[in-house]
Amino acid sequence: MPEIMDPNRAIPATARAPRSRPRPRPRSLCAAACARALLVPVCAALAALSVACGGGQTQGEAFDPRWKDDGGAGIAAFQQRFAGRRIPLGADVAVGVVAGARARQLVGVPLDGGPAWTFVHRLDARPAVAGGVVVGLGRGELFALDARTGELLWKRRAGGRLRGAGDDGETTVVSLVSTTGTRSVVLAVSREGLVLRQIEDAAAIGVPAVVGRYAFLPWQGRYVTVFDLQTGGEVARALLRTEVSRAFLLGGTVFFGGEAATRFDASIGLGAAGRASIARLPARELPGAPVWMTAGTEVLAPAASAEDRARLYARPRPAGPPGIEAERYVATYYRAAVGLDARSGALAWAHAGEADFLGGAAYAGGFALCDARGGITFLDAQRGTVAGRASLGRAIQACVVQADGLTAASVGARPPEAAAAVSASPVEAAPAAARRPGATDPP
Repeated sequence: MPEIMDPNRAIPATARAPRSRPRPRPRSLCAAACARALLVPVCAALAALSVACGGGQTQGEAFDPRWKDDGGAGIAAFQQRFAGRRIPLGADVAVGVVAGARARQLVGVPLDGGPAWTFVHRLDARPAVAGGVVVGLGRGELFALDARTGELLWKRRAGGRLRGAGDDGETTVVSLVSTTGTRSVVLAVSREGLVLRQIEDAAAIGVPAVVGRYAFLPWQGRYVTVFDLQTGGEVARALLRTEVSRAFLLGGTVFFGGEAATRFDASIGLGAAGRASIARLPARELPGAPVWMTAGTEVLAPAASAEDRARLYARPRPAGPPGIEAERYVATYYRAAVGLDARSGALAWAHAGEADFLGGAAYAGGFALCDARGGITFLDAQRGTVAGRASLGRAIQACVVQADGLTAASVGARPPEAAAAVSASPVEAAPAAARRPGATDPP
């Protein structure tokens, strides 16, 4: 029997103490539907989405593997309606995890210049950077920070472990694995910390993306469900022949990623036939057997592993013929980084770092690599020369980098030393809402 969840507590209702009085029976079909739903959001929480009481329920058919393949017709029709929608660029930022005596620190620095920031919180998994936010989870508390400033946007109780997140500037969609490890929980949270939609299913749901009312949810390694956050149902489904476990926004475009990056464009209906717009990296043996994208259903530890020190970084083209920007990708192996031709895999250049590379991202015209000393090195895509540097200000255990709108030109225009010293900050800053007149702390 599915659990009934209270989305604005983000813990199973069955985990709370029993009430002294029996729950009254629903008095209408609408209320009965809410009570039977897999998840039951509070109707007031949906006021911002302009739906009635029944709109809060999540229908179980969204992740039904018995779905009959429609030959791509449904996802192609949805893409036509979706095309032309403006997708904002995410923050260009590096976020590091620093060891602490009682709790880990997060340190961040904008890649296009700006002061560094810190935030202290316990972490059960590596934080996720998506859109304009940094999402973390530790000791039963889920939180979101402004990616550029480190300001606390909201925090709330939540169980489980963090898989990843998506963000479109207004809504953050978070993917969690339950505390038992047997179910997936997806939360759609407003900037004020209000849960707008909560989904629970036995399917392993990977890293999500969100644009407006639509969440893109990859699951079972080959499907991406387009989920309507207003109505609580599946609008369309993409079936792909390449392994897929994450959805992400890049360069104003939606991508579905895994062993390759599939662009959500007019060819998406051909995904089941393997003829969508797919960017792949050439097969090549490299030290450490690096991968491009880790599985979106994995929970990454707060501290980097050997796999993080051997990684591939590439940027799929947001428009035009499918492929890799600048026809270059980078492979790291501890302190070494090599640039490779994205068509043949041939070696183009090599770079020796000052410490192990723990994270990175490709941007238009280059690569931003983050090392264990907290340094960020910008490398030119074609020649591998150092185009600039930044710093998180201290040694780190892990690093997550997002470079969405960053370009080689903007890197060249950065201040000579944008690595401002990281200033001390309170253990937890007050939420942004608490500093606005008349506002209250999110629940």
